[in-house]
Amino acid sequence: MKKELGFRIKILSAFVAVVFLLFVTKLVQYQIIEGEQHFESSNTSVVFEQTLSASRGDIVDAYGTPFASSQVVFNVTLNRAYLQSGQLNQMIIKALEILEENGENVNDILPLTKEKPYTFVEGGETETEWVRKTLELNIYATENDVIEKLAERYDLQDIPKDMWRKVGGIRYTMEREGYSLSTPFTIARDVSEKTVAVISENSRQLSGIEIYDTSERYYENGELLPHILGTVGVIWAEEYAELKDYGYKMTDTLGKSGLEKLYESYLKGTDGSVQIERNLYGEITNKQVLDPPKEGDTVKLTIDYQLQQKLTELVEYQMDVLHQKETKWGKEAEGISAVVIDVNTGGILAAANYPNYDLTMYNQNYSEYASDPTNPLFNRVTQGLYRPGSVFKCAVAVAALQEGIIEEETKYTCTGRYMYYAPSYTPSCANGTAHGTINVKEALKVSCNCFFFDLGRQLGIDKLNEIANQMGMGVKTGLEISERTGVISNPSYTESLGSTWQVGNVIQAAIGQLDTAITPVQLATYAATIANDGKRLNTHIVDSIVSMEGETVYSTPITVLSELPDKNNSYEIVEKGMLMASQQGAASRYLSDLPYGVASKTGTAQVAGDFYNATMMAYGPVEKPEIAVAIVAEKAGNGYYLAETVRGIFEEYYRLKELRQAPDWREKLAVQEETAIEAETQESTEQSFQQINNQQQNAEQDNAQAQNNVS
Repeated sequence: MKKELGFRIKILSAFVAVVFLLFVTKLVQYQIIEGEQHFESSNTSVVFEQTLSASRGDIVDAYGTPFASSQVVFNVTLNRAYLQSGQLNQMIIKALEILEENGENVNDILPLTKEKPYTFVEGGETETEWVRKTLELNIYATENDVIEKLAERYDLQDIPKDMWRKVGGIRYTMEREGYSLSTPFTIARDVSEKTVAVISENSRQLSGIEIYDTSERYYENGELLPHILGTVGVIWAEEYAELKDYGYKMTDTLGKSGLEKLYESYLKGTDGSVQIERNLYGEITNKQVLDPPKEGDTVKLTIDYQLQQKLTELVEYQMDVLHQKETKWGKEAEGISAVVIDVNTGGILAAANYPNYDLTMYNQNYSEYASDPTNPLFNRVTQGLYRPGSVFKCAVAVAALQEGIIEEETKYTCTGRYMYYAPSYTPSCANGTAHGTINVKEALKVSCNCFFFDLGRQLGIDKLNEIANQMGMGVKTGLEISERTGVISNPSYTESLGSTWQVGNVIQAAIGQLDTAITPVQLATYAATIANDGKRLNTHIVDSIVSMEGETVYSTPITVLSELPDKNNSYEIVEKGMLMASQQGAASRYLSDLPYGVASKTGTAQVAGDFYNATMMAYGPVEKPEIAVAIVAEKAGNGYYLAETVRGIFEEYYRLKELRQAPDWREKLAVQEETAIEAETQESTEQSFQQINNQQQNAEQDNAQAQNNVS
């Protein structure tokens, strides 16, 4: 027993001795052999943080189809954490060689031309001021003074002089964008796969030059809803002074207009951070994500992507049709705006402007867009103010019925001229037409001016304003983005323009003329209010905001902004007249044979001289209203020209409604769209062949004629 115990003690002692020897060996290695190295490392290692940018949230339609989303792109960055000391300018030159060879755009905001002789860039006055401020130059400094100061400020003397402008421009941009150990600089954005491959293959020789994948705004179709979606862009110096307190970096993307700007706080997301440790030799010894980035929230719209696509096509087609008219009415048309509203919620289902622009080309083509006389950047839907013309008569009819001035079968005899103010003032119906003895429904059908002149006179301007405002004209609709208020004719406004209010002005106001000016979105809201029997809902375009986890963080409430209760069955009577206008009036060519009833009213609003805007509003089906439509076409003449577009909107709405009843509607829709594209391609090909054949036939005829002439 004692022998066995002694043996065990010897084994244990030997084990302890081995462990102790190992500890001593390691201590000698760390403290004596590598002691100086570890001492230097412990005193010179640097720990710092860098930002991990969050992806911007999506903007999607009512069914989740994205209008604006984020797409992964590759940027070339200069990362100070990986750069060897004193090598910055040399690395910039190496990066430039690769980028220029592959045709990439370099991030250089210095307002000097790239080639000699250097001149200040036209339109860059604001940045020029920053250059002078940054480089401490006076206002008389020349372009060469700027180059010399750049060389001095950024130690460019050791590189070829012909590179001073290029490297100096990048160094200046780096300084403006806050380049530092924690903030890398993006020297080129969204580079090609070829550039990515070259830099990756030569990474050892390009210390500090990195390929960084990030997200950029992406649009499947940049021509859909551009005026309302709005734009994003880099942060300007004057913006950064305020935004830096809210966690923004100079290199961040910012919503500049439209929904992108309005919902910036939701869309932006939350940046993350990574901790990097670098040793004495500039080597990264540790890298740890402290906070992962959180993607921005999704803004869900009331818009229907497919209906928006169709409306965009319809207004463009409508302009082509107008320009083919035989008379100048139509040929002179300058722009169109159209709005479709959900009657039951107040949500906008589609809104389109023509001329239009492409968000994907906004930055590249901005100068061209801005200088275009047709003003494609102008949001006619919310900012355009137009006389409504005869569509205003529906409000006058409602007011007169509610006030008991007329009943459904009250008769009025139109002789072609309104004689109440005779002989000093005797305005006529359109073209002097005498409509005979008619009631309010028939007056709406034929759009009799004299009938509504008399109603306006009896109602008075104050009652006209009150009714018009309650029905959505001359007031804000509730839309989230900026909209103009407009005005309904009244004495105060007329006098503010330097004119005198005349007693007969009220009858011109009653047919939507004089000073009255409303937006297309107000016109659509007005139509929806009639459809809702006087209940005006808040017009809106955002349904809700949903977090990355799928939680609804905000939902737009449906609110009744005003209500004009039905009296004397006024809305049903007016609807009958509007239905007659669709089935028997000027718009009947396109609306009378629909399988459901559509109530409509057209207008021809004088602009100046012999030019008229065409206006039209409609809602349906009258059996149970679902959508309301408004269209305004500048200098297009008669409102009934727009009836074909109204029909196209209703047909597409019900096509999509029926399609979406199937559980696999997305797949069916994709097949339909693919088939339509193939058919369009085939038609285009056939037209091309036909054109070639026509050219060949014309050439043969010309040759034959030439030979005859010779003979």
